[in-house]
Amino acid sequence: MIALGFNEPMTTVLDLPLHPLAVHAPIILEALLVLLGAGYLFVPPLRQRVGWAAALLVLLAPASVYGSIFTGEQFADFTYGAGEWPDPVQQHHDNAYWLLWTLVALVPVWFLFAGLDRGRRAALLRNGDAPKPAPTEDGETASTGSDDPAAAGRKVIMFILGAVALALLGLAAWWLFKTGHTGADMVWGGVVQ
Repeated sequence: MIALGFNEPMTTVLDLPLHPLAVHAPIILEALLVLLGAGYLFVPPLRQRVGWAAALLVLLAPASVYGSIFTGEQFADFTYGAGEWPDPVQQHHDNAYWLLWTLVALVPVWFLFAGLDRGRRAALLRNGDAPKPAPTEDGETASTGSDDPAAAGRKVIMFILGAVALALLGLAAWWLFKTGHTGADMVWGGVVQ
C-alpha cells in the first residue's frame, strides 16, 4: 500500500496502482460468461458439460467487478481526493456499479434455471428407465404419458427464467462495454488529466 498526498491508502503491485491490472479480470470473466452462458441457455445437451463452469463464472464475474470497483475507488481517491472526482470518473464508477448489480441479479436467476434443468434431466432419466408398454392389438404402443407431473410448468418457468438470464447477460455485456469505454476514454482520450 502506498499513501501519498491524501490520507487514503492505495493498493499497489510493484508500486503501480492495482486498478489498471484488476480491470482485466471482469473483462475476461464476463466475456466467457456471456459466451458460455448463451451456449448453456440455447443448447440443452451442452448444459451438463459446461454447467459447472458457467455456475463458477456466474459467481466469479460479480466478485471481479467488485474488486475492480474497490481498487478504482482507491485510485480515484488517491488521485483526486475523496468525493472530489471529476464527472468522467464518476460516470465510469456509476457504470461499473450498474454492471455489478446486473451480475448480482443474474446469480439467483441462473441457479433457479440450473436447478430446474437438473430436475428436468432427472425426470428424463426416470422416464427413460420405465418399461415400454406392450403393443396393442393393432400393433401400436399405448402411450403411458410422463410420470413427471411438473414437466409442463417447469418448461414454462425455465423459458421465462432463460429469457431473463439472456436479457441480464446482454445487459451485463452492455454495461461492461460502457464501463470499459468510459475508462479507456479517460486514459487514452485525455478526458481526465
